[in-house]
Amino acid sequence: MLPVKLVHSLPSRARFRSSPALLRRCNTAAFARALSQTRGVKSASVSPISGSILVYYDESLIDIARLTETVQNSVPPALPQTQMQTQNETTQRTNALWSYVGYQLFRLLRPKSLQPFFAILGALPYFVRALNSVAKLKADVPLLDASAIGVSLLTRDYASASTLMMLLKTGEALEEWAKFRARENLAERIGVNVGQVWVKRNGTEELIAYRELNVGDHIVLRTGVMIPVDGTVAEGNALVNESSITGEPLGAARVQGDTVHAGSVIEEGEIVVLVVKKGDDTRFQKILQLVSESEKSKAKTELKAYALADRLVPFSLIAAGATAIATRDLSRAKSALSVDYSCAIKLATPLVFLSAMQEAVSHGVFFKGGAPMESFAAADTIVFDKTGTLTSAQPALTDIFTYDEHDQRGALKIAACLEEHFPHPVAKAIVRYAAENGVAHREEHSEVKYIAAHGIVTSYHGKHTVIGSRHFVGEDEGVDLSCAASDEETVAAAGKSALYLAIEGKLIGLFAIDDPPREEAAEVIAMLRTLGFKRVYLLSGDNVRTTERIAKQLGVDAWRGELLPNDKTELVRSLRQSGAVVAMVGDGINDSPALCAADVGIAMKDGTDLAQDAADISLREASLYPLVIARIISQRAIGKIRANSYRAIAINSALMLYAIFGNSNSSVSMWLHNLTTLLLSAHSMRPLLPLPPDHAKEAR
Repeated sequence: MLPVKLVHSLPSRARFRSSPALLRRCNTAAFARALSQTRGVKSASVSPISGSILVYYDESLIDIARLTETVQNSVPPALPQTQMQTQNETTQRTNALWSYVGYQLFRLLRPKSLQPFFAILGALPYFVRALNSVAKLKADVPLLDASAIGVSLLTRDYASASTLMMLLKTGEALEEWAKFRARENLAERIGVNVGQVWVKRNGTEELIAYRELNVGDHIVLRTGVMIPVDGTVAEGNALVNESSITGEPLGAARVQGDTVHAGSVIEEGEIVVLVVKKGDDTRFQKILQLVSESEKSKAKTELKAYALADRLVPFSLIAAGATAIATRDLSRAKSALSVDYSCAIKLATPLVFLSAMQEAVSHGVFFKGGAPMESFAAADTIVFDKTGTLTSAQPALTDIFTYDEHDQRGALKIAACLEEHFPHPVAKAIVRYAAENGVAHREEHSEVKYIAAHGIVTSYHGKHTVIGSRHFVGEDEGVDLSCAASDEETVAAAGKSALYLAIEGKLIGLFAIDDPPREEAAEVIAMLRTLGFKRVYLLSGDNVRTTERIAKQLGVDAWRGELLPNDKTELVRSLRQSGAVVAMVGDGINDSPALCAADVGIAMKDGTDLAQDAADISLREASLYPLVIARIISQRAIGKIRANSYRAIAINSALMLYAIFGNSNSSVSMWLHNLTTLLLSAHSMRPLLPLPPDHAKEAR
């Protein structure tokens, strides 16, 4: 129950007050949305700074007493630790803003006789930074700022010196706020908000706040509920839609002992889940950590922009010096020093990247920083894995051939028992086929071992059992496959893939997998070519004939089949060594080395955890179309950064000429400089793609 009281009410509007400390630990945006969804409530806003909860409501649908009761009985959703740190940072910045406002009020009200003292005192930090620049033989922005302040103090124009310092601090505060707000918006876009959950304790259910949930608790989840934790099903059964995690569009049956993940949704049924991971430890929340980590590695474009800004500082110093010598007017020189090229370039560049990352998320693409965006914009070669990437995310098992007197159901049971542990699309096809045909496959083996791009090894009823590719089963395990020769020919002729199952060195089954190309694959490849990709390659661990069939259907430039992970990696490296800028798209564990070897690695939404971690870009929709969006956003972001640099140089050059030849003073020049910087920054945050019609209406 939320400690809250009604402090003020008018017809259709009420203001409540709660503990600011409590609200700062909550997701106030999600709390406001939840209140807004209450019948009779038009809108709600929550301020963690003042503890204020402002609600607009319809008196004909809900009265003030019922509204008060609703707010008091609310349980605000807790913030995961990463988001709580972001909100704490917001609070700190807000407090700093109020401190700044208080200081400015004091500056206006202090005795005029003390103005010189405070002007000199405030200038000392600027002089210290300038001396550090001189010691390093650098002509940079701190030196420029200190020069402008120093000229004002030398001419005993203490008011101008004080105003210049105030404007510099204002500019710094606005720059920090703009960048922080862009980061905050991005974090909110990819976060998962959780309010309260039902917990089963001592045989009874109770509703608790998510923040009170502990690892080891049992939570009850019913139809329509989003799973808020990573855990194991302890009781019941349900149909779970895991599209947010795996990209699988259809619900999957989950029974006792199965694993479920945060972000999945219960489509039908009821389960009790043992909490294994929550909050920051879940896969969804770990994405948030990448937001802050991605900013630590700046893109080359950003570094070039910063270097350009620093190189332009000497021109400001030279122009000011020449003005002082030519006109013998220090006020004009001071006005010239008040304008620099650095602020607009250094602020606008990261804002473009942050805004582009935020926009990309809404279109199904997650960039892990500006550097991957830059690399993808420059890429001229794209390499695709086949299975689960260019081919359907849901391949199908079509035929089962058995040997050594084994029947199809028996072979299917063993294969499904082994494959259910792995998220690869082919493994899912076998498990799904077993479920559709009523073949139960309880755990009847010891620990399974997955060998990347090869197969699975285990002990089934004490017997050495393997399932995997022809290379793995036939060559590495030494199993005689001659009995399957005619069946292999049939499968290959149909353009299907083959999976082999052997026990104690004898082949007992061959599974034919139909893995057609994604419906959009050919169109996406054609679109990528129009966006500047000169070469498109297809690499696969599948058999050569199947790979060739898919390659010809999609019209790629070159293809290779029957590759091991190190083969893919070496091919990617050789392309880079030949001068190509390579983007690699994959989804499996076996693709991870190649993803790392490429200039930019891209993981499909239904990719494995290892592929997601290795990739620089993750697709958040079960489709290839986000690849096109990613390319367009990348190219437009880099184009906007370059255009911003030209604009900044042109605008600030005009301001400097106005400062030298016009009648402006240093304060006016600084105001104009800050204003144009903010306008350029606002332009940097504009969408790179046109808004859909519905969103455009909302924006207006």
